[in-house]
Amino acid sequence: MAGLPELRDWKTLIEEQLNKAAYTEEDILNIMYMCQNYLGEIQPIGQWVGQQQGFVTQMYRIFNEMYFTMFGKQAPPRTTEAPIKEVVLDTSQRRKQAIREVALSITKLGDNVSDEAVLEELKRRGMKIDAFNPTATIATILNGFKPQFEKVQGKRGLFKRQQ
Repeated sequence: MAGLPELRDWKTLIEEQLNKAAYTEEDILNIMYMCQNYLGEIQPIGQWVGQQQGFVTQMYRIFNEMYFTMFGKQAPPRTTEAPIKEVVLDTSQRRKQAIREVALSITKLGDNVSDEAVLEELKRRGMKIDAFNPTATIATILNGFKPQFEKVQGKRGLFKRQQ
């Protein structure tokens, strides 16, 4: 594979097909064939990423050893933390997935979680909700995950984890 590989959002492409499907024999075969095609596209990309990772790892090792040989000591840790590139949650699917994952990760069964706590954790992880009112968006999404979260009556933006 020469050059930079083309990345596509295969998951979304498959999900769109799943939403359109009537689940007939033909639909199921089409989805299976689509998945096979996408796996064929993804495999070379995985190999390319592996090659990139191997090269960068090799360069790091060489220069780390060079530093030790030349200066007789281990390289000091980085003093500045690399900035986290902000991920914008700009589609409803991305918002739903990220908000659900964050809410589940910061709670245990029976815990309460607020929309503000989820928003803060999203920010900490470098994610931003592209919406007019992010806390209302979070509350609406959590309210949609009925099996996992139940709205606490009389408390605005507060949900109790059920599962």
